[in-house]
Amino acid sequence: FYETDLDTGPFNNVSSGSCNVYSITVLNGANANIQYLKIYDTSEEITTNSTEADYVFRISASKDATITFGTGGLSIANGLTVRMVQGEAVSSVDDPQANIVAEITYS
Repeated sequence: FYETDLDTGPFNNVSSGSCNVYSITVLNGANANIQYLKIYDTSEEITTNSTEADYVFRISASKDATITFGTGGLSIANGLTVRMVQGEAVSSVDDPQANIVAEITYS
């Protein structure tokens, strides 16, 4: 999965079902604020301001990040849904200030 404008609008079920996530690379150099990558283990639509994320990753301000999950990967049972927001709270719907490039390696 490769996206050049990851924001609060979720990308639903990008894996089309279960998968293992092996790595996530986020290019956040253009954003002066901390961002939060939210991952949902669901094939269903989410409600952006009320659905609890299964995993939340803090991405430092003005920094790029790579997150790896080892040889077994991060197991996603239902479907991989992702979005990026400026706040950690479930209710956060603030888009990043600048486009964020994200690459998620899964199988």
